[in-house]
Amino acid sequence: MKVEHILVIALSGLVVGTLGACRDGGGKTASMQQREMHPIKVSVMNMVQQTVDLKSSWFGHLRGVEQADIRPQVSGTLLRQIYWDGSICEKGELLFEIDPSTYQAAVDQAEGNLAAAKASKMQAEAARNRASQDVERYDKLIKTGAISEKLFMDAQQTLKETQAALEQAEAGIKQSEAALDNARINLERTKVKAPFRGLASKSNASVGELLSANGTPLTTMSSIDPIRVDFSVTGKQVLNRLLDGRVDVKNGRMGDMDKFELILEDGTVFEEKGTVVSVDSEVSRASGTVNFIGHVPNPGFKLRSGMAVRVRAVTGQEENALLVPVRALVSAMSHRNIYVVAPDQTPRRIDVQLGDTLTLDMPDGKGGTAPMLMQIVTGTVKPISESLKEIGYDKPSDAPVIVEGGMMAAQYSKVNDMMRAQGAQGGFGTVIPTPFVYTKPVSTTPSITAE
Repeated sequence: MKVEHILVIALSGLVVGTLGACRDGGGKTASMQQREMHPIKVSVMNMVQQTVDLKSSWFGHLRGVEQADIRPQVSGTLLRQIYWDGSICEKGELLFEIDPSTYQAAVDQAEGNLAAAKASKMQAEAARNRASQDVERYDKLIKTGAISEKLFMDAQQTLKETQAALEQAEAGIKQSEAALDNARINLERTKVKAPFRGLASKSNASVGELLSANGTPLTTMSSIDPIRVDFSVTGKQVLNRLLDGRVDVKNGRMGDMDKFELILEDGTVFEEKGTVVSVDSEVSRASGTVNFIGHVPNPGFKLRSGMAVRVRAVTGQEENALLVPVRALVSAMSHRNIYVVAPDQTPRRIDVQLGDTLTLDMPDGKGGTAPMLMQIVTGTVKPISESLKEIGYDKPSDAPVIVEGGMMAAQYSKVNDMMRAQGAQGGFGTVIPTPFVYTKPVSTTPSITAE
């Protein structure tokens, strides 16, 4: 049977506690206990020691890199919807068409006004030229005394007036050209087009509906390839990376978090990895987190704006981690224990402290080495490796950990400790180790309660 994955969990070793017991008698009691305790079968896997990646995850949500409400920029009756609701539209593609008749009339009127303004300029130019010629002729005549000085001054005044009329006509042309441009822009706005390539949601307007400029959005567009993911990282995690230089403050990338995975709502991991493109400049006072922005390739458009996701990334490594399957853990009050089969076939208890839960690849499920559990040693806590040496194993990889049958092994271990406290020797409360074969859990259908 081929097994692809197994859930594993990290531990750190604690000092093995010695259980006290009351004396019920001498060697006779020990002998009686020995006869009553038959060996039990347990499934075992050898502990694995290896370097593992430590991963952190954060909640996030998806949105378009570019996202916009598409609103009508002119008023009028909606004539057509061209695109299909929920389809991918290219930049510049026609989405809606508003009745253009009013705006076409405005363009025609503006064109007529422009033509009139140009004609007015021609008339003003002609008048200015005549006045200029009069001034030149009178200038020669006044020197000979053929005309009066007043007539010459009147001609100069007429030239100034015609020059002003010409400039006014030129200004009128510019105004008419601007009015025509504005009319053409409004006419073009009757054709509502996609501002970028992206997904257009369902239409909010019906054909025949009277629209108002900048009113209710006709639809919403979102560019989703790549798609944007917003998530927040604790300020402490960001601070650690700022201090050791793992955040590039120029491009916002976070060193060992350059690539990340997206975990979807159904627990699957999206096939494309994302890249951190931006880190916010400050820590939120309300939440104590820093906002991150990432981009994820989305060529098949499987991801959509608004989806809730988890972002998972490697945030460090643990060297020489000790790994055991989650099912090897036995809970006792507030303690977590694992049980190791000693060389004399007796189960021995080791108190452990839980670390991160990991998912690692497995070999064939026939026992032998398998992903197990991580050790984080702090303070004066005794490492698991030292506890294993006391049991009789120099290397953690030689220690068979009980994966199934742990509760019964715990009872045997407790009785053994009590008997050792009374001076009894080994050979009692033994187990029969068998290789553990991992099988995937079978999902069950939840019961339905009648109303």
